[in-house]
Amino acid sequence: MRAIYGLLALIAAGVALFYADRVFYELPVYAAAEAGHLISALYGPALAAHPDLFPDLAQRREPAFDLLIRAVTYATQNLVPWMRVGGGLAYFAGLGCVFLAVRPSLDRRRALAFALLALAFPYYRFAFAVLPTGWTVALIGLAILATARLVFVRPLAHAAAVGAICGLLCMMGPHGLALAAAFLLLALTDLALGRRDLRIFAGRIVVFALALLACANLVLLLADQPLDAPFSSFLDPRLLALAGGLDPQAASIGGRAFVAMAAASLMLAGAPALTGLLRIELRWRWARKRAQFHLEPLEAAFLLAALALAASLVLIALLAMADGADPARIWGRQFEFFTPLLWLAAAPFLREFERGGGRWWRTAVSLTALIGLAGFAGRLLTGAAVRAWDAAALDAFSDQPQVLAPLACGVIVLAALAMFSGRLAVERVWIGAFVALGVLSTIADAAWRADETPSRLSLIAEATAANALASGRPGQVTVLAQDVAQARLIYWRLRGRPEAVIVSAGAPDPASLAHADMVVADRPATPGPGWRALLHGQEISVFVRDGAGAPPTRAKPTRVGGLLSAPGSG
Repeated sequence: MRAIYGLLALIAAGVALFYADRVFYELPVYAAAEAGHLISALYGPALAAHPDLFPDLAQRREPAFDLLIRAVTYATQNLVPWMRVGGGLAYFAGLGCVFLAVRPSLDRRRALAFALLALAFPYYRFAFAVLPTGWTVALIGLAILATARLVFVRPLAHAAAVGAICGLLCMMGPHGLALAAAFLLLALTDLALGRRDLRIFAGRIVVFALALLACANLVLLLADQPLDAPFSSFLDPRLLALAGGLDPQAASIGGRAFVAMAAASLMLAGAPALTGLLRIELRWRWARKRAQFHLEPLEAAFLLAALALAASLVLIALLAMADGADPARIWGRQFEFFTPLLWLAAAPFLREFERGGGRWWRTAVSLTALIGLAGFAGRLLTGAAVRAWDAAALDAFSDQPQVLAPLACGVIVLAALAMFSGRLAVERVWIGAFVALGVLSTIADAAWRADETPSRLSLIAEATAANALASGRPGQVTVLAQDVAQARLIYWRLRGRPEAVIVSAGAPDPASLAHADMVVADRPATPGPGWRALLHGQEISVFVRDGAGAPPTRAKPTRVGGLLSAPGSG
């Protein structure tokens, strides 16, 4: 068994190293998402002055992550690599916090197995990225650890800690609201089934709310953003917009997204979720006839993780409705990281059911995985699409190459059969399953990157040349691109200099270029007649108006709200 563990650990380490190798890649791997965060953080004043540049970024409220990016720029000019390093370390720290919470309840062998299981889960592509997901895992893991240590011995300190964490998370993405909802549900559960002490419940809610509001508003002040609504600053404006009503198409988008996410969660983390809930339910039924029921600290920590996952799925579906998002998306990047957190949080309960759960428990957890697989496969067959930039472990179900999806389905079926047989411990079964999914998803990701890398490398050199040409011209620079992702990359590489961005699949309206002196176009886009080319690259062309002179050979660059100072700060 040690040899098998060693082999699986080596394979999992190879998958992790595949993504760690991207740390020093100069350009964002996930163009739209990573470049969007970089633009928001570094060129916020430019976006505020010209909100029509990227309307979706102008409405984004993630000031905590913006502050983090700006802070890194003061420490190094190698911004993107160090942000990836920080995100990866934060992800490991989050897993480590949950492991520390459950470690006293596990023997050495089980602790090693669950640690390997968490590390084998292939979420590394989004941890080593300029995305808030790694930091989100760190904060959620810290909240789970605080719950295990403080929830009943120091309830007000626990409420303050989780409230502050939620305030930070609300300023970083939708998971802050999800964690806040999980805390409130946990407090209600303890009130209804546990202590039944209204004073403790009221104290928790008040302290939690004060800590959340204080932390959220402090982040807004540090980010120099207005405090127009200090008591609702933690809410995503898109959620407030939903109060005006929904059209059937938006509701359909949200419903499809929720079904795909719920089925995938059931498939990957249904076994620990069901086991933890069964443990609480069985103990409650036993205590109800003999004594008063009280949640244990590890049960509370598990409930916080499970409820946060459930609330996250609901919130992501609501935001998909508000944005009118692509109905084919499965949103794996936003929720898959809960899988290792739930497996770790439920580790003590899995050990107990391994010893005394019997055939009925093994049948239940096996059916959970198979039902999740059936639901997820059903969504794939009805229009959902697995994309490398939108899924981690779920990318194993990609159709590029086509052999992967059947193999991934086979992995889940084999894992369910292995759990049902009882010959292997559940954690050992899923270590193998996660390693297999990691290999398959990495193959799919490598195929996607093989098509992307050459064009991105050309873009680096050509955008640097375009930036040098633009720095010598006093007039307006306009970006012309065929998709938002490429437009964001070009804008970022031009260091926020463009004052207009046009995203159009066809020829642009000449009136939209009336004030432009230079156009940096994503090939094959062109500004039309009346312009001549200064640069024709593989990815980018640079145009100036007919009759315009060449730029001076030396000129002082103009920066708009940026903090970077050198072309190599990428």
